[in-house]
Amino acid sequence: MAVINGILEMMMDMELDENQAFVISHHQEENPVRIDVAADETVFIHKISMEVSANFWLEFHSATDSRLIEKRVSSPETIINEIISRHKGNIYFSQSSSFSYEVSYVKLKIVK
Repeated sequence: MAVINGILEMMMDMELDENQAFVISHHQEENPVRIDVAADETVFIHKISMEVSANFWLEFHSATDSRLIEKRVSSPETIINEIISRHKGNIYFSQSSSFSYEVSYVKLKIVK
């Protein structure tokens, strides 16, 4: 997790100009279909946890990034995917079948 936090911190630093004011908030959502992202915000998804019992895929995308997670499973399993993706604009989720998932993300808001 320390590596993920370091990468996340570096990516957020790259979003900011020198001496720019900002607010960081941490979020977790269960089974989101959409995460709203305002024009002055950037969202960094850093973890997706899934409870699956059959082959599946989970796709999520925004205007700036698109990801597909898929796996073949033969018995119930908890899958934790520590991934960092940067999103400007709303994030949309779709899945192959009904399974439970939780998305952890950080929202960086520029204060003007």
